[in-house]
Amino acid sequence: MVPAVNQEQRKHGRGPAKCTEFLKLRKHGKVHLKINDGKTAPCCENASMFTTRVTWIVKHHCEMSYAKWTDVPQAQKDELIDCVRGDFVLDWELENHRLTVLKQLRKRFNAFHHELHKKYLSYGSHEEALAFGTSMVDSLVWIKLCERWGSDAFKKISSQNRENRKRLNINHTVGRKSFVRILEEKRATKMNLVEFYKETRWSKKNGKFVTSATEDTYKKMVGKLDDLEPEKCTDDAAASVFREVLGHRPGYARGLGEMVIPESTRQRDREREKEYLASVEEHKKDADHYKTQLDEMRGEMRVLLERQNEIDKKLRSFFANFPSHGESLGETQ
Repeated sequence: MVPAVNQEQRKHGRGPAKCTEFLKLRKHGKVHLKINDGKTAPCCENASMFTTRVTWIVKHHCEMSYAKWTDVPQAQKDELIDCVRGDFVLDWELENHRLTVLKQLRKRFNAFHHELHKKYLSYGSHEEALAFGTSMVDSLVWIKLCERWGSDAFKKISSQNRENRKRLNINHTVGRKSFVRILEEKRATKMNLVEFYKETRWSKKNGKFVTSATEDTYKKMVGKLDDLEPEKCTDDAAASVFREVLGHRPGYARGLGEMVIPESTRQRDREREKEYLASVEEHKKDADHYKTQLDEMRGEMRVLLERQNEIDKKLRSFFANFPSHGESLGETQ
């Protein structure tokens, strides 16, 4: 007998997250988040709660049959965004707050896709996966996903991605905690970025760097700092060495993760803001100049009207006193 679709085998386990702590806090209003300038992730005690809640929103409100987050219609993305904004205090005028929500939704969407794919791979065959299904998504969505995962095109891409991950030689040891939170926690200790690099790539269990490549990179950073005079070994110098050794990648802060807006991008944004403010100031000056001209023209017009009124009064008075001149003028015309 073939089991019905979506009849998943029950296993003992922790079960899905129910956002219990979030719901307790949410009773008192929207949950506050601390998002520093230049960062696109919370760095406060509610950061994990934010991730858990966004995960719940994606699992309960997002159509998972789409292959990629970019394929999700904007209307549905807007609904998900509204759900997040309804639960957390966010300043939607700030770009990094908007990016925080968008990036987290994308990451949770991808993470849920990965979770579903792992479930698919746990079955002995494609047919078995279709037969047993899962309770995590609707049966029709599961069938659509299975068809994609079972295709030769997907298997080829998946195989290539596995090979690419094997070549990854710069790993970190911080687990699920974001670099943004670690940077915030270490702020009080005055840790510079070179020390941060070691902190996040050092295995306390093994007492060494996670890979030889990370150790070599760290040694390069330390070597460049050692070449500087003691008074020049500042946090800014360490940050400069950190970026120099790791190199540049457009739109990404190497060594800090995607939740940190790269300095180059922030610099570009600042330059754009300066250009915008300069343009506003220029237009304001033009507007003030034209306003002054308009006021002067209005003043001159008032003077002309006043003179015209005086002339009209004099003419009326003249013709009233000398009506014969008025008649003569009429005959002449």
